[in-house]
Amino acid sequence: RLFMAIISFSFAVYMVPGLWGAPLKAISAFAPPLYTQDFNLYNSEVHAAFDDYETGMAYAKKVNKPVMIDFSGFGCVNCRKMEASVWTDPKVKQILENDYVLITLMVDDKTKLPQPITIEEHGKTRKLKTIGDKWSYLQRSKFGANAQPFYILLNTEGEPLGPSYAFNESVPDYIKFLENGLKVFKEQEKNK
Repeated sequence: RLFMAIISFSFAVYMVPGLWGAPLKAISAFAPPLYTQDFNLYNSEVHAAFDDYETGMAYAKKVNKPVMIDFSGFGCVNCRKMEASVWTDPKVKQILENDYVLITLMVDDKTKLPQPITIEEHGKTRKLKTIGDKWSYLQRSKFGANAQPFYILLNTEGEPLGPSYAFNESVPDYIKFLENGLKVFKEQEKNK
């Protein structure tokens, strides 16, 4: 009982800073996202400017910036871990907010589409009825993946700037992924 009491007390002490909006990275995947909290003094989160592929791509073309698509989900634990432990790094945050147009597409969004979209996939005709269905189909058909989190860097024409990136909490690897995309984008712009 003493051992359990020590563990419980230690855990409670660890969670106290969370009352004032501090990130609790060890349990961030299980807690609701910080933006859903009424009292949040923590401002190091990164939020996507767009949640629609077409709108985000049109804006990227207008401002001539590369795009990072974040295929995510409301129920994706690993997505929340990446947002809390990698995106909050000052260098990653600076690159995402200043150098890329960030588009987050929720593949489990249950909002109904105004008009169902009929598609053909693997020889069968299906109807995409929700926004999540649409983004999930985009991820499968265009990028050949169906797991989240899934990050892909694109130029303004929608072509990949390099390999994709999946769940990996290494900040240096993520920075390398982002910087490589910027380098390829700048080279393509020079050659136009």
